[in-house]
Amino acid sequence: MEEILIYLNYVKQSLRNIKNFTKVHIVLGNESCDIDSSVSSLVLAYFISKKISTNCFCPLAEGSLVIPVQNVTKEDFLCRTDNCYLYKEINLPLDLLIYKDELNMKELISSVNLTTTLVDHHVLSEDDKFLKDTVLQIFDHRPRDIGFDWPEDKVRVTIREVGSCSTLIADKILSMEEDALTKDLGFLIYAAIVFDTQALSPKSGRAKELDHYIVGKLEEKFQFSDDRKTLFDILWKAHNDISQLTPRQILIKDLKIVGNVAVPGLPMLVEDFLKLDKSYQQLKSFAEEFEAPVLVLVGLDAAEGNIKRDLAVLFKNESNDVKEKLLEMLINSQKYKGYDFQFKEVPCNYEDIKCYRQENVSLSRKQVIPIIKDFVNSI
Repeated sequence: MEEILIYLNYVKQSLRNIKNFTKVHIVLGNESCDIDSSVSSLVLAYFISKKISTNCFCPLAEGSLVIPVQNVTKEDFLCRTDNCYLYKEINLPLDLLIYKDELNMKELISSVNLTTTLVDHHVLSEDDKFLKDTVLQIFDHRPRDIGFDWPEDKVRVTIREVGSCSTLIADKILSMEEDALTKDLGFLIYAAIVFDTQALSPKSGRAKELDHYIVGKLEEKFQFSDDRKTLFDILWKAHNDISQLTPRQILIKDLKIVGNVAVPGLPMLVEDFLKLDKSYQQLKSFAEEFEAPVLVLVGLDAAEGNIKRDLAVLFKNESNDVKEKLLEMLINSQKYKGYDFQFKEVPCNYEDIKCYRQENVSLSRKQVIPIIKDFVNSI
């Protein structure tokens, strides 16, 4: 643990005098900044910094400052109660992490030679599109997006449909220098994979062969005190600890933006969220804040391994044609993407919200997102 703390302290101190560096490399997770994205960014940046001279990860020059960036503000990171719990478990102070609002990346582009690795996503958000020409490397675990257009001669791309991006990071590290992976970093990776795959549960359908291999390898190597099911239950409890969060913080906790559509992932069923005090008013305010004419809420309840999912769509002032198009694409998703969510409409107390129970619980927001992207591109 000491080495990663020394590294993060060094990066924090270097940020105060970043103009002293001519070369800066950032490792950027996605804007939801869930456990997988956060851990992938941190662990990969650390290993890139150790291997600069050998170019095992990507071709960086000696003297480059490698920065793991949490792709949210510090204020919003604190809403990620599971992330906070995990880092506190290994005694990694949250103040040592580098948050998006601590680094002016647009200014860096004009003042240094800035390069980027993307983890847990392979298409830049609207806010991050200015980084496109800086990208050298990508690690992601979701299907290739229609917007994928990275030049093969410039960008090293590792995209494989596994349960967790951390699986790909671990596979890379273990294949290069297994002994370099310490128990604390191994635990972060292990936790991310276990959480993303719901303890490698066959029922969730998320864990692939490589996930099983890496988890088994880490368990054999480090003999963690908690088994995968116990660890998942602990993290799930932390993830669902919304006792101190407002409805807005629950919405921001795991948010993705697709075009101008906001897609919050909720640590509870949408039907339960709508029962919270002032939740409807907060939804309306949230849509205004993010200038989102449409909100797609994706709910999940996995208490005691009994997985339940639902989905709701809120329209601000969209025409009936637009409403019908999105709903038709979601309900008949098998026709468009081959995903059969088995959505069944359920009653809702609000006229501008459509609510659906999802009977095929093996599919998640990862499969909802491509449908929304197609919708956004069609209007």
